[in-house]
Amino acid sequence: MYDTSEIARLIKRKIEGTITTNELIKLNELARKTPSIDRLLLMVEDDRTLLEDTAMYLSLSIEEEKNDRQKRILENTLSKIHQRPKVNMFRRLLPYAAIFCVFLLGVLLYYRLGVIGSDTSVLEDLDPGTNRASITLSDGRIIELSEDQHGVVLGNQMQYEDGTLIHNLDNDEVVSATIATPKGGQYQITLSDGTKVWLNADSKLTYPSKFTGEDRMVELQGEAYFDVSTLTKNGKKTPFTVKAAQQQVVVHGTEFNLKAYADDQGDILTTLIEGAVSLHVAGNILPLKPGEQGVSSEQGLRKRKVDVEPYIAWKDNRFVFEEVELREALKILSRWYDFDFSIDNAIKPIHLYASINRGKSFKEVLKILESSGIRFKLERIGERNKLLIFN
Repeated sequence: MYDTSEIARLIKRKIEGTITTNELIKLNELARKTPSIDRLLLMVEDDRTLLEDTAMYLSLSIEEEKNDRQKRILENTLSKIHQRPKVNMFRRLLPYAAIFCVFLLGVLLYYRLGVIGSDTSVLEDLDPGTNRASITLSDGRIIELSEDQHGVVLGNQMQYEDGTLIHNLDNDEVVSATIATPKGGQYQITLSDGTKVWLNADSKLTYPSKFTGEDRMVELQGEAYFDVSTLTKNGKKTPFTVKAAQQQVVVHGTEFNLKAYADDQGDILTTLIEGAVSLHVAGNILPLKPGEQGVSSEQGLRKRKVDVEPYIAWKDNRFVFEEVELREALKILSRWYDFDFSIDNAIKPIHLYASINRGKSFKEVLKILESSGIRFKLERIGERNKLLIFN
């Protein structure tokens, strides 16, 4: 089933003369498959003047405020339309009325989606992400962290890595807090036990202000790289556990990357760099060795040998795509450059190979991706950036 609002938009842009080459190709393809659209386009070409007059009439007739000048223009427009031969008038206006009906339907759909009324403009570029994060305390207070700092040391006394004090908590109280990065943000974290965490864009880490008891547990949504410190109590090593959705990663002093974004169809990827971890899901336990990746999905729990570099390169400020499907690559890029995207269904599956510095502007990144034979258009719609992808 065709998107009527999209067809109306393309016809309207053709009438206005603002249609792009790619949009014209798409419209012509729709016309080739649909005789009614084809006939409509032929009539538009045959009688563009009448169409312009009719369009002006429709435009003016829906204006809420009609001053004297508008009325004169309206009367003049109507008189020009009525001067046409009456025999052909109904036949000629019928398809344009159809355009208007389709256009109105599209308008209603846009209103339902909250698109009408938002400003749309073409963007030339997007800046890469920066050091941005905020901490939400258990009492609801929010602390915005400085973009000029690279990392924060968390505990009862919060401070930046350079020693600058941020906030003091009650030393006797264990407080739960969440540090979160937005799209286009990242931050380095040192927990109270010395464990270091690199938090990727659009991610959250919930942690206690200090660890007590026989276990250390934090909770992750999104992606983070962990360098877990060894902690011993009464001669026994205290395990470190990361909870992500339905999975728990039990750590024994190690380095690993954990990716658990909600929009990854529920797949959780645990990539082990050094040491040992075990994955716990619904009573099942899966141990990992360095160079192995655990995959937790709806199909169960499994592991595989991987080249760890593409999975941890982000920590060192790089994107590494090794046979990565276009949609997955754009998902990764969208979190760092903060944009939404849509892909034309006609685009065949494309796999990318690239190593890109995350400090590059988005325009530079797109130039690299365009070598795969795809084209892009970047727009600002309301408060959001959107990337359109074409063949």
